[in-house]
Amino acid sequence: MRRSNKKSMIGGMVALSLILAGTGYAYWTDTLNVTTKATTGDLDVTFVDLGLYAQFPDEKVNPDGWSIVDGISDRVTENYVSQNYFTRGTANHHNDIAANGKVDEYKGFAEKYNNIGFDAELVDAEAIGQNFGPYDVLTNGSDNITISIDNIYPGYAQAFRTDILNLGTLAARLTNLKFTVGEIEGSEFAVSPEVENMIGLAVFLDMEYGGASTDEDAIFKLCGLLEDRSNVFTIGGVDFLRLSALEDVKDEITAAIVAKNLLTYPGSDNRMDLFLAVGMDPDATGEYTTGTAAEINTANDDADSQFKGLQVSMDLLWDQFNMGKDAAVTNKLEKQNVPN
Repeated sequence: MRRSNKKSMIGGMVALSLILAGTGYAYWTDTLNVTTKATTGDLDVTFVDLGLYAQFPDEKVNPDGWSIVDGISDRVTENYVSQNYFTRGTANHHNDIAANGKVDEYKGFAEKYNNIGFDAELVDAEAIGQNFGPYDVLTNGSDNITISIDNIYPGYAQAFRTDILNLGTLAARLTNLKFTVGEIEGSEFAVSPEVENMIGLAVFLDMEYGGASTDEDAIFKLCGLLEDRSNVFTIGGVDFLRLSALEDVKDEITAAIVAKNLLTYPGSDNRMDLFLAVGMDPDATGEYTTGTAAEINTANDDADSQFKGLQVSMDLLWDQFNMGKDAAVTNKLEKQNVPN
């Protein structure tokens, strides 16, 4: 009996040891998880609806506004093309510069007076891919516009317009306008100081909120920011800044834009209008030309401003809306900056 009991005790002790050994490897565990997901947005500002001036009702500031000042008087209006003349194009989803046939009609009328040629185009245009206010997914947009005016002459001016859409996911801030004037690549036309002095630009940027645009929403006026008006000439009541002066006022342009925090917002009803006109100084006093036959300035030579050409590039430079903005305070996470 004792032997039997001893064996039982030993067997029990071995069994207990095995049980303890097994529980020694099984720590209790639990898990908490934090999953963080983030996707990146995009900054995408583009031009759409390029056309000749005054194709929308709010652009017709008065009954007698002009789209072209050409000096031709034997029409209903005198010396200019009415803002109602170039109605909107319908083909290619708003991106014809005028209704079909109107440009040719104008050129046919003007041909006995001048040989003006003009065009405007969205370069490498592609569908914007989304509905945006009056524009659908098939509306063409582009980051680049080319405008050409051939055989311009003193006293001529022409205006163009386009919408700027923010197709991205965050507001974009206009931080500068950069102008570059130079030769037309591959052209036989040379640049001259006289032409740089006589050709000028008018630039007006206007913000639309909910599709409405008012003078109070105006956000950039090229000639309006100038303190020195010596390099400005006027055609049709509109001031033009001489191309030769653009380099001199670049700091004023930058300061005016930075001071306003000019934003274009994502969304179907928030867009920006760009109005741009090109004009050539009438120069009746003969500052750059021989002036008029009644008072010829023999000190100048008209050959210096005839059969010339140039190219002016205007870059609209955008940053995301929060560029350069950071919190002026901290929080408790600052403690994780300090090494252990």
